[in-house]
Amino acid sequence: MNSRVGFLLAATLLASACVTSRAATPVERPALEVPPVPPRIVEPAPAPDTSSLEPVGELPPEKPAASATRAKPPASRDTSRDTQKPPDTKPAEASPPPVEPPPPAPPNNAPQIRTPATVDTAAAEKQVRDTLFRAQQRLNNINYQRLNGDGQKAYNGVKDFMERAEAAIKASNFELAKGLASNAEKLANEIQSR
Repeated sequence: MNSRVGFLLAATLLASACVTSRAATPVERPALEVPPVPPRIVEPAPAPDTSSLEPVGELPPEKPAASATRAKPPASRDTSRDTQKPPDTKPAEASPPPVEPPPPAPPNNAPQIRTPATVDTAAAEKQVRDTLFRAQQRLNNINYQRLNGDGQKAYNGVKDFMERAEAAIKASNFELAKGLASNAEKLANEIQSR
């Protein structure tokens, strides 16, 4: 009997929770008044200074562009007519002077800029390789099969750091290689200490 009363009470509470005694009236809000757009004042660009320009001499006459249509083949000539014509006397056109190519760019003899940490590339490479060697030693002491999912992801992360460090060494980016090798060693130490 108590269970029936409890069930009836629960049903009544649920039913009363869904029913409200009055409807919610919408809240009236004042209309937003948008101010008018301010006038846009655009100042004209200043006129270019023409006082420093020098006058240019006459340009050579333009040569007619070569026609894109095919020229008709010359008709067979009658050599007897050619001897009777006086030679054409056209004034020779003045050809423009040949344009000289610009001088070749001077070779870049500037020294390559390096950060103080990588002045000695051999020492920087050795330092990175030593760090990579220590990280690899740590990985050799870890049984990959016994690692959980996170441990295996970390192990693969160490391998990825090591590969990227090797690529950075090949590109002579020793700062990046040093950072990647350091990350690989730290992560390998964390995996080994688990």
